[in-house]
Amino acid sequence: MVTRRQFTQGIATATLLSAFSSASKGQGLGTDYDVIIVGAGVAGLAAARRLAVMDRELKVLVLEARDRIGGRIYSVPHDQLMRDAELGASTLLHRDGPDWSVIEDLALTVETLPDGKFTLFPGMRALAAGLAQASTGTVQLHSVVTEIFWREGLVGVKYDNRGLSSAVTARRLILTLPPGVMQRSSVSITPGLTDAKRRVLQLADADLLLSCAMVFTADKLRLKDSQEVWTRESDTTRLRAFQTGMAGEVLLEAQYSGDRARLLAQQSDEIVLGLSLKAFTDAVGELPAATDRSWGAVVNWSDDPYSVGARTRPLNTSAHLDLAQSQGDTLFFAGEATAEPELVGTVHGAYASGERVAREVAASLGVGAADEAEPLFELL
Repeated sequence: MVTRRQFTQGIATATLLSAFSSASKGQGLGTDYDVIIVGAGVAGLAAARRLAVMDRELKVLVLEARDRIGGRIYSVPHDQLMRDAELGASTLLHRDGPDWSVIEDLALTVETLPDGKFTLFPGMRALAAGLAQASTGTVQLHSVVTEIFWREGLVGVKYDNRGLSSAVTARRLILTLPPGVMQRSSVSITPGLTDAKRRVLQLADADLLLSCAMVFTADKLRLKDSQEVWTRESDTTRLRAFQTGMAGEVLLEAQYSGDRARLLAQQSDEIVLGLSLKAFTDAVGELPAATDRSWGAVVNWSDDPYSVGARTRPLNTSAHLDLAQSQGDTLFFAGEATAEPELVGTVHGAYASGERVAREVAASLGVGAADEAEPLFELL
C-alpha cells in the first residue's frame, strides 16, 4: 500500500527529473524560480533583499525549516513587555554600533546598554523583519530541505513541509546553512561539495551557547534601580535585567558559553532557570522563587538541529574564503562562517555575507551593477 507521504515524494522526485531532462543546460529555462535561498536567517534575508534591489523582476524563494525567520536571532515578544526577550544573538558589533548603514536603511532603533554594547529595540528580530519586508522574495516556513540536485545553470530542491514532500527548481541556489548542519550531512547535495570546502567544514567548530529568559510581575520581583538596565559579563556568562513592562514587569536574560554552557545543558530547564535567577542577586531587592515567574524559556543552541551550535569560531582567511567559494556558478554560499575572519560569528558577518553572495549571483545572471562583478575580493 502506498502512503500519502510516499505518493507525494514520488511526485516530487518526478518533478525534479522532468525539470533536469527538459530544461536547457546552463540556462535553467522553465524553472520555478531564478534563485532559491536555503535559510531565512540574516544572511539569507540580506541576500534576498539585495537581489530585489538589483532586479525586482527576479523570482526568489527563501526556504526556512523553522516556524520563524531570523535563524540564530531569536527574539520572543510578550504582550506585557515593551521589549523582546532575547534567546539568541543579542548585540550588534561594537565597532559600528549606531553608525551601521543598515540601521538607517531599515529605520531600526538602536539602544546603547550600560556596558557599551548595542542592541535593537524592541528586539534583534527587528533586523530580520526589516530585511524580509524590504525583499520581494517569498519566504516559506516549515520547509526542511532534504536533497539538492544540480548541474551548471540548474538546481532542483526537495523539501518537506509539514509532512508533505515537495520539489522546486531554480537557476541558482544560495545555501546559508551553518557549518554544524553541513557537517551532519542533513542535506544531500549531488554533485557534492568541493574537497576544499569539505576539509574546512571538518575543522569548523561552533561555540556552545545556552540562553534563558524569565519574566516576573512587579509584585514578585523589583530591580534595585528600575531606571537603569543592569548588565554583568564574564568569560562564560552574560546577564541583563530590564524593568520593561507596562505594570513594572521585569525581564531577566542569561546567556552561558563554554564549560558553563556544557554543564548547564546537562540539567533540566527548571534547574537552569533556578540557578540563573540566583545570578541576579546584585540586581534585585529580594529574590523570589524561580517558580514565581510568569514566563520562562531555555534554548540550548547545540541541540537545535537547524543551528548545531552558536557562532562559528574564526579560522584563517583562506578557510573562510573556501567556505564562501561558489561551485559551477550555480551553487553559492553565505552565512557568518563565510565572512572575513573578524566578522565571523557576528550578525554583521551574516549580513555582509548575504550582500556579497547576492552580488555574486546577480553577476552570474547578468543583472546588477557592473562594478559589483568581483565581490569575493572583499574577503582577501
